[in-house]
Amino acid sequence: MKTVKRNTVSKEKTRPKKVAKSKREISKLKAGASLEKAVKNVQQIFEKKKADAKTEAKAKKKPSLTKHKRKLRPKNLQHKGIVYVGHIPHGFYEEQLKDYFQQFGKVTQVRVSRSKKNGKSRGYGYVEFVHTDVAKIAAETMNNYLMCGRLLKATYIPPEREHHRFFLGKNWSEENYPKLQERQKMIRTKNAVQSAEDYERYVQKSRNKLSALEKKLEDKGISMKFQPIGVPET
Repeated sequence: MKTVKRNTVSKEKTRPKKVAKSKREISKLKAGASLEKAVKNVQQIFEKKKADAKTEAKAKKKPSLTKHKRKLRPKNLQHKGIVYVGHIPHGFYEEQLKDYFQQFGKVTQVRVSRSKKNGKSRGYGYVEFVHTDVAKIAAETMNNYLMCGRLLKATYIPPEREHHRFFLGKNWSEENYPKLQERQKMIRTKNAVQSAEDYERYVQKSRNKLSALEKKLEDKGISMKFQPIGVPET
């Protein structure tokens, strides 16, 4: 009889361990479910952010309704001030303008308008300052200023009237301007060594021109024949 009692006691002691194991498993399942929910919520948040970014990008890419809009200067140069300078005297060019206007503040760019044919000054130009306030002060003080027998005309150009062609390209001079560059290019092509094929084309072209001139003279009753110099007769 004593042995039976011991067995029943041991069985009763083992039951709470099974209950504890089942509780741990339930808590693990609950923790896993909560983690899955948190991950899903984070994924939904990221998906919403991506969708919002796509809509913003599409809205930016939509073309504007206005056409032929004036090209403004780049955004990084919008804060700079530009001054128009007119009635510039002879001999007062890029270097002189920069040296003179630096007494007001830092000058970033200077451009004197020049002729394409001879590279000479047209009598006006533009000066760019780092700060707009300095540009306004320089325009006010230098307007109607007497210099070398001429009254300078200086006006501040507001940002809405600025465009990218004020300082486009390189500065020209009387020693370097577009027509001179084209002339030098033509001289190089004319003085270059010609191949036999190019020479034959040149001779044929000159003969065609001379034959056309002979026909015009014949129509007017003048008989005259032309022969290119240095070309054998055919």
